[in-house]
Amino acid sequence: MAEKHVLFTFNHAPYGSIWYNEGLRAVVGVTSGIDEHTVDVVYVGDGVYFTLKGVERTDSAKYLGTLAKGGYKLKAERESLEARGIDPSELAEDVEVISRADVVALVDRADATIDF
Repeated sequence: MAEKHVLFTFNHAPYGSIWYNEGLRAVVGVTSGIDEHTVDVVYVGDGVYFTLKGVERTDSAKYLGTLAKGGYKLKAERESLEARGIDPSELAEDVEVISRADVVALVDRADATIDF
């Protein structure tokens, strides 16, 4: 199997479910192995709440650490932040803000898109 580019989007608020841990575990899994696929991780809609400073990340810390070591950066959609009144200064340091147009470009580039 050839290397693929996979886009992971997180669309749900990070409360009351295991979507975030399981989603990040899947991201790490896709980056592992023989093919070493490339990935992008984008938080949109209510998913941007996970990108805030101070959000409990204990359960997902090992996955986030693995992604950081691999050079992957989490991305939050600017328009989703604005719609929720979140200023980029409120985000964790490991988050990059990108525009909706950039998100669409990532979707266009991806060989596969997986939503959580």
